[in-house]
Amino acid sequence: MKNDLRYFYLRFKNRVFTQVIPVLLFLLLNVLFAGSAFPQSEKDTISISELIQRMQADTDPIEISNVVIEFRPGDKKYAQNKVFYWVYSIKPSSPGAKRIYFYDCDFNTGKKAPLILEGWEFRKMNMIGCKLKTDFSFENCKQSGRYPMRFENNVFYDNLQFEGKDSLTSVQFLNCRFGKQLLVETKPGEFEMDECVFDADTLKFGRSIEGRTLFQLSFAGQKAEDITITNTIFRNNGLNNLYSLSFEGAEVEKITLLNNKMASIDFTDIQVEKSILIDSLNVSGFIGVQNFDFPESNTNIPWYNIAGEKLAIFQFSESDQIIPYQAKTKNQLLNTLLYNDLVSAYNKFNTIYHSRGDIYSANRSYVEIKTIETRRQKYLLEEQWDLNVYINYKLNVFLSDFSDFATNPGKSLLKSVWVLIIFTVLYMLTYSKWDDMDYNYFIVQYSRFSQYLKEKPNNIKDVYGEDYEKQFKEIESLEEKYIQAGKKAPVVIRLMGNLLYHLGKFRYTIMPGLIRFFNFRPGKWKITNGINKVLTVILISVISILFFAYVLVVKFIASFMISLNCFVVVGFGNLPENGFAKYFSVIEGILGWFLLTIFTITLLSQVLQSA
Repeated sequence: MKNDLRYFYLRFKNRVFTQVIPVLLFLLLNVLFAGSAFPQSEKDTISISELIQRMQADTDPIEISNVVIEFRPGDKKYAQNKVFYWVYSIKPSSPGAKRIYFYDCDFNTGKKAPLILEGWEFRKMNMIGCKLKTDFSFENCKQSGRYPMRFENNVFYDNLQFEGKDSLTSVQFLNCRFGKQLLVETKPGEFEMDECVFDADTLKFGRSIEGRTLFQLSFAGQKAEDITITNTIFRNNGLNNLYSLSFEGAEVEKITLLNNKMASIDFTDIQVEKSILIDSLNVSGFIGVQNFDFPESNTNIPWYNIAGEKLAIFQFSESDQIIPYQAKTKNQLLNTLLYNDLVSAYNKFNTIYHSRGDIYSANRSYVEIKTIETRRQKYLLEEQWDLNVYINYKLNVFLSDFSDFATNPGKSLLKSVWVLIIFTVLYMLTYSKWDDMDYNYFIVQYSRFSQYLKEKPNNIKDVYGEDYEKQFKEIESLEEKYIQAGKKAPVVIRLMGNLLYHLGKFRYTIMPGLIRFFNFRPGKWKITNGINKVLTVILISVISILFFAYVLVVKFIASFMISLNCFVVVGFGNLPENGFAKYFSVIEGILGWFLLTIFTITLLSQVLQSA
């Protein structure tokens, strides 16, 4: 036993000194000397000329790492005059596919020296951990092999652009940050972006955005096989003319947008051939949808991603500023052509949802269509009153509130229940033969109770008389014949008998029993003992409250049954209401017929859609 303990002790001691303590020391040093305590190699500073020489060297791979690239006066000989500005175009020294790596580089050339990689064929291209404080372009570049152009952990302070007639096989952005624009003006093949942030630099955009609309990420007019953008945030930082993502006129086989947050997105004239998947999309502004073409069978865009009247028709001013049309203002509602285009776009989505069997999205999109239609009807009435338009407008308003335009049977059922309860309260204020509680009933009950308090009878039967004995026997026989009949009587009959039995017991047993139990004798009201007087008042109050509670329960049950009868079976049976209450029953009957018809249609439409 001692040897075993010693073995485990030595093993534990060895683990502590060889594994645990070194790890703890390493963590402690990182906490105490984080940052500048551990010396880091400083970056070398090179000129644009040196950058060009290194990239045109006959080596493979070409690696540029841990350097700062700055503009120097001697670099002007490499510049190309573009009339209004100078650029630095870096071309390969020899043909063939190259491997190019940029690691931990700072491109600090600024506006004086925008850089262009022109005519390169990449077998592999990585840009990782770099900061680009200049416009950077890939012009007429292409790829060979299966490796994507990989951009990871970079910060682009200015524009990044891909342009040219040649197509790029695959481009990948991971955890990058953009201060201005990413413009894809070439065929990107496969494009992947994940965990990136577009954070607009208002100073860099400056006045360039006044009077026209720009996009932070644009695929406008391009062809692509697969575009995937996930977990990406677009911030325009208050620049109203800066939109987030543009697919205007693009032809894409497959699009995937998951968990993205942006201001606006443009699907104008887009053609998606195979599939489009969008989920967890947070758009705070507009979604341009004019003439979009999505495949019905492979379009998976749950409506909550684009709901809230965000769909719009993008119109352009003479200065290329987007003016979104959403059929909200009077001027917009006046434009019939754009209104029809917008409703057509909504109907396209509605048709797609129906074809996929997404009933929830189909219903929600239909509600939004009808909401816009109702708004336009109101506008038309303000312009010129018309009886047909007025009736349709009021019906739309009612259907919106009652059943979400016949798409929500649950809501219509709840509304119907509220109508039943409202009429139940009204019937409680009137006389009914079913509960037989009228003014005389309360006079009789009041007289009996007052007689008991005043005359001090020895037995409660002296107050209630022979009716009490007779009705009590009927209640007891009700229990014996029907409630305890077991399987000989239907369950519904027994349940209803139980309710009536206990109400009767409460009325003819509990109430008199309470009086008999307390059996107080107030005598003359001029009581000398104040405590007795207080106790008497409390007992009388308790009995009165219980009596009125009993009356309310009985009246509510009887009135609810009357209300249900009027609501469901209008025109049938003999209603127990007299006087003014008959008019309530007529009104409720008409409402019941109308509301139940709408509820039935709503329910059937949802059942048929599900089928």
